Amino acid sequence: MVCKLCGSPNLPLFYTQGDQRQFKFYRCKNCQIVLYDSSTGVNQEKYILTRVDPRADTRQNRGHRQTYAFIKRHAARSGRMLDLGCGDGTVLWLAREDGWQVHGVELFPEHAALVRDTLGFEVEVSDITAYQGEKNAWDCVVLTHVLEHLPDPVGALMKIRGLLKPGGAGVLEFPNIDAFDARVRRLLDRLHIHRRRYAPSYVPGHVQEFCRASFEFVARQAGLTLEVWETYSVNPLQYALFRNLPIGNKARVLVRRPA
Repeated sequence: MVCKLCGSPNLPLFYTQGDQRQFKFYRCKNCQIVLYDSSTGVNQEKYILTRVDPRADTRQNRGHRQTYAFIKRHAARSGRMLDLGCGDGTVLWLAREDGWQVHGVELFPEHAALVRDTLGFEVEVSDITAYQGEKNAWDCVVLTHVLEHLPDPVGALMKIRGLLKPGGAGVLEFPNIDAFDARVRRLLDRLHIHRRRYAPSYVPGHVQEFCRASFEFVARQAGLTLEVWETYSVNPLQYALFRNLPIGNKARVLVRRPA
């Protein structure tokens, strides 16, 4: 397998998934990205949304509030915010309540309609890779738990760069392949001590996985600077630990377009 980021050949097998170990993931020794051999199938299952109350004290809303608090700490206090793949729209709702001008993009029309009916603002229906949007216009562009599903991560970050104003910030979230628990699971699997059980119908949904080094490589190729990398958990105590010791299994990052 050849690395789609840096072109390195003969990537070594990193780990497998599936009840027959039929789904193979390879890791580039140069740029550190983990790539799935998607020739064995990809299942981009649609996440079915339900009507939400953005004020409710739910686990999902606590995660959204963490995301918005991160934006306030590191990106800007207010301005224009674009959320690509905005899901239930709560991050945009929090930003709008705080004085931002907001706009959302969502793949599925029923999700866009749900946000409109629940939160009272329009969401544009579009595939992220096909989305054109208003160039050089946004103070903050958000992309949460989408990048690992997109076959061209450099292209996705280049799109974010083109949408941002000079000096604007992109905020992204995605799994951290080098998390402590992920390392332990891979070690236990290699030692034949414990292995995850897979349903016979299981097919991976992620086409690549990132660590800090591989994401920074992608960001540089897209002309963006990685300014903040942290790992997180919705659990407040774990989050306090993971912000300072980046071993959590989810990453939250800020990239900046040069001014």
